[in-house]
Amino acid sequence: MRRQSDDTASISFTGLYTGEVWRRNDLAPHWLGSGAGPWLYRGLVPVEWLSRTLGGSNLRTILLQRHRIMDHLLAHWIREEGVTQVLEIASGLSPRGHRFRQCFPELTYVETDMPGMAERKRRALEQEGALSEGHQVLPLNVFHREGPESMEAVVAQCFRPSEPIVVITEGLTSYFTLEDMVPFWERIAALGARHPGSRYLMETYLVPRSGAFSRAIRMGANALGRLSDSDVTFHFADAGEVEQVFRGVGFAGVRVHDPAEYREHLDLPSNRGDAVVRVVAAGTG
Repeated sequence: MRRQSDDTASISFTGLYTGEVWRRNDLAPHWLGSGAGPWLYRGLVPVEWLSRTLGGSNLRTILLQRHRIMDHLLAHWIREEGVTQVLEIASGLSPRGHRFRQCFPELTYVETDMPGMAERKRRALEQEGALSEGHQVLPLNVFHREGPESMEAVVAQCFRPSEPIVVITEGLTSYFTLEDMVPFWERIAALGARHPGSRYLMETYLVPRSGAFSRAIRMGANALGRLSDSDVTFHFADAGEVEQVFRGVGFAGVRVHDPAEYREHLDLPSNRGDAVVRVVAAGTG
């Protein structure tokens, strides 16, 4: 049975695989892996090979493209615009918080996830002495509007008012429908009232509504959905739709980043044809 729209626990399965991809590409330390990660990685080798051979890309390529572009944008905002507060939602085994706190010790970096995954992450960081007052891991449910696990409560507890926050979700939104996500995005946009100049960073996938390419991508998504007991959905067909929705929920500025823009500057894996993944950077004004 598929999970309810307010339950993000099943996403942890794919989070373990994603964590192993980061670890094997020198983005994460070995201690941030999981026991299941290597098994999942080896088990999906034939699938990843077939996907790249037939379609020109695969999940690993997508994961690395989006992660490195997000890192690049976040580092730019820290160095050039003085950002000092970051909230990463559904962070899973992402190494970003650990790496960025090492590079920028002045950052207030708060990672969040469902209670089980948050506890796993917190223990791993604690064992390495990598947690501090400026780096926390807390439970958060994106659909809770009130209570200690709501985004609003975490923001009030952990961040300085009147200073901007960069909110990051990576590998979250495609597991929910557009109707599920719109109210959540409205709440992120509303953070700008108390934290002017805040930004939101996420990934999305541009998939045509019809055609052979669309059918192939959706078949792969259905297979991933069966593995994670969730419904993988594609919200947008082009960048114009992304901008329309994000401006509609209250963001003042939106830019959709294509991996093709960064191939000469970042260490991104290549794919045949156009990339499916895009990184969305939205500002609150």
